[in-house]
Amino acid sequence: MKKCFVAAVIAAFGIVNAQEHAAPAHAAEHAAPTATPAPAAPHATTAETAEPAEPAITAEQIATVQAEVEQMLAQPADTSTVVLLIQEQPRKKKRTSRSPKNDFAVVDVPANFEIQARKVMPVDSDWGNDNLDTWWGRANLMVLTESENFIGKLHLRMYPGDFDEKRTRMRKQKVDGSYEDTFEKVDLFQLYEAWAWHRGDYVNIKIGRWDNTARFGGKTFGGYVDAKKDKYTPNVNDIKALSEKYPFSYEDVIKSRNKRSRQAGFMSTYYPENMVQFGLHNFSENMSLDIALISSDEHLNRGDLRTYFQFRDLAGLENMEIGIGYRSNVFDEIYDKTTDVTHTASFSFRMPVVKEIGILKSLVFFGELALIGLDDQEGTVRADGGSVPSANNPAFPILGGLDIALFRGLDKIVIEAEYDGKRRNLLDGSENNVRDIQGSIYVQKILNDRFTLNLGIQSEHNTKDFSFAARLQGRIN
Repeated sequence: MKKCFVAAVIAAFGIVNAQEHAAPAHAAEHAAPTATPAPAAPHATTAETAEPAEPAITAEQIATVQAEVEQMLAQPADTSTVVLLIQEQPRKKKRTSRSPKNDFAVVDVPANFEIQARKVMPVDSDWGNDNLDTWWGRANLMVLTESENFIGKLHLRMYPGDFDEKRTRMRKQKVDGSYEDTFEKVDLFQLYEAWAWHRGDYVNIKIGRWDNTARFGGKTFGGYVDAKKDKYTPNVNDIKALSEKYPFSYEDVIKSRNKRSRQAGFMSTYYPENMVQFGLHNFSENMSLDIALISSDEHLNRGDLRTYFQFRDLAGLENMEIGIGYRSNVFDEIYDKTTDVTHTASFSFRMPVVKEIGILKSLVFFGELALIGLDDQEGTVRADGGSVPSANNPAFPILGGLDIALFRGLDKIVIEAEYDGKRRNLLDGSENNVRDIQGSIYVQKILNDRFTLNLGIQSEHNTKDFSFAARLQGRIN
């Protein structure tokens, strides 16, 4: 086949060359200077008369070309000849980390509002006899931009001051010639997230402030990689002084001092943090790695190192997601060698069980376990003034649950339970009247294209207590 193709090409070029060489001689034979031009046909035009006749190919030229073709067919195939005749394909342009000049950024400005209510049961609980234990609302305004190599987000939260008594500010006010601390309810504007993320060929970089809570299905418990160690060091004299100086009760101060670092509650998340994150996402299609440097200290005397691996579609574990995280305040020790440096490690997974059976869209099993607050300086004098590490740490929480998605009725049902042997009573900071295993049930119903209703029932810190919670989300645009 290659020989025939080569022969045909050579033959074509040979005929053309033969015509070019024969044209001058052919014209000379028929161009006598004394010859009288033949009369034009009665209906012929001037252009037709002036056009020269097509030169004929002689039998000798055809025989020469045929001989060359036969000689080529008789020789072994020369692949170099074929390479010379094939048109060179244009090289693909190497993708660079810089966005193309015509990279078009898509900008979206979503906005929504949320209203949440929570009631702790039974009504004679130590939490009090208020109609609702939590009643708040907020509006969310976001600006999202995305292009080929870039994603950015700005998220502003707005809380009405008269929706929550905690939305207050303290200011100095002159009373009878002296300044005193006063409190007033004000509308709160919070910059919740603001970050820019550039995705290069090999290294991604993300800088700014964002909520880093990593959960694989839980709506009440979990996200252990970002939990810090528990510390219970109440000073009774300080607590009494604070309760007398500020309009807080003694119990309120106790709660704030003894609130555990592991965030738990209906649709709860950890607070956003300022960080710089470097990511490797292109060296493997099944694995990604994020390394973040986190600090909220104005002098950078405090800071954490956070690393997180994510695995997807591994061989033999298709459709399964796995997350491995590690976090430590290793940078604190640079500032003070006696600082209490602790370490946290977590393992999470999300595994599909069944899919699309009747009204069941999917059934997913998820789990998470962690080692939180592992000290590496036990028995030394620590800068944070903490108690003996073994008193509250390390904690070893274990979470398991089912994430159920339905085609009809409720859109989502999440059932989860958590074991935590280091759980403490939120009211007094002790380990009394608390159970090691607590659970929750969360349901979601999309009412229409604008409104979504979230409902939950979950255990509280006290053994006898549980709570009902609801959150209504409305999309504005």
